[in-house]
Amino acid sequence: MTENEAQVRSWQSCVIDDIIQQTPSIKSFFLRLSKPFAHTAGQHVDIRLTAPDGYSAMRSYSIASSAVSTPIVEIAIERMPDAEVSPFFHDIAAIGDEIEVRGPLGGHFLWPEPAIDPVLLMGSFAGEGEILR
Repeated sequence: MTENEAQVRSWQSCVIDDIIQQTPSIKSFFLRLSKPFAHTAGQHVDIRLTAPDGYSAMRSYSIASSAVSTPIVEIAIERMPDAEVSPFFHDIAAIGDEIEVRGPLGGHFLWPEPAIDPVLLMGSFAGEGEILR
């Protein structure tokens, strides 16, 4: 998707419906969309945070939920200590908070139909002192 196509997508408000700590540095955020959308594997959403003084920051996060039309979308955010947005999500964001989201966005690749021919080729590893033939 080009930037021009992304501009066609409008921002919508959503509410953080749930937060799950997946690892010490990754949390999943379940966003309840005001306007549900369908997405496909590999797409992402843009998240925009706006401070009371009007300053805003935007980041893109891959959609982690299955590709179905649902009012709740999952994104997984890794805490990056020197970043601007991920510390907000890890340290401040709470269930019930409202944020802005735009999407789904992005290109992706899907096999158009089930593969009939092999899609994975196997090889062997030559250990120390062995020769591959």
